[in-house]
Amino acid sequence: MKKQASRSAQWPLVAEFVWSFNEWVVDSVAGTKKTFGSTVANSTDPAEPNLTAGTAVTFDCINLPKGAVVCGGEFIVETAFVGIGAGATITIGVAGDAAALLGSTDLDGASANDRSALLLTKALQANSGLNVRITTAGLTATATAGKCRVRIMFTIDDKANEPIPA
Repeated sequence: MKKQASRSAQWPLVAEFVWSFNEWVVDSVAGTKKTFGSTVANSTDPAEPNLTAGTAVTFDCINLPKGAVVCGGEFIVETAFVGIGAGATITIGVAGDAAALLGSTDLDGASANDRSALLLTKALQANSGLNVRITTAGLTATATAGKCRVRIMFTIDDKANEPIPA
């Protein structure tokens, strides 16, 4: 097949996932309900059946379509964590490579408004349709504050929004 010069462009898409210490998800690996570091009693849903205090959470937080090419992003600590324990960390990646986009990053020492750029140096993982995954570790499940954001910028193969004049 003869290739032609590109005559179109697309806008980057941006997806975000924001969470607080006392919110909860169903862990993507364990299948159990876990908080992001608070006790069940301090969670937003203390009466939720089978909710556990999350000391480690793995969650596929942003669904990416096949053909997605991650072209940027960041991890932001919006509110510093309090009471999560020394050694609490987060990684951002995909199934099979938990740190593909951000290696182990300290949560307990992070300050409000700390920002970490995502890595774009590893082999592209999300192109196959794998979702962006956050993994926390080392939480003591006694958090009383903390809020974070993951922002992913991506394009999709063979998509075009604007023609480029010749």
